[in-house]
Amino acid sequence: MATVQKVTRASIAAFEADGCTIQQFSEEAGGQAVFHTHVHVIPRFTGVSLRPHTGEMGDQDVLAAQAENIHQALS
Repeated sequence: MATVQKVTRASIAAFEADGCTIQQFSEEAGGQAVFHTHVHVIPRFTGVSLRPHTGEMGDQDVLAAQAENIHQALS
């Protein structure tokens, strides 16, 4: 959880978010699609609704740029 907190703070900073939602799904009945333990850190913005988890991957170039922003915020 210490790592989740660290990544959450960095994500809020990297995206200039208003807050963050943390999710963890367990087993298929719980909505898990990737069957190893992992945590979703979702930057949130006031007035923007959370969309359902679809399991679809986003654009790889956008994801790489976002990952770099988070990496910089961790430094």
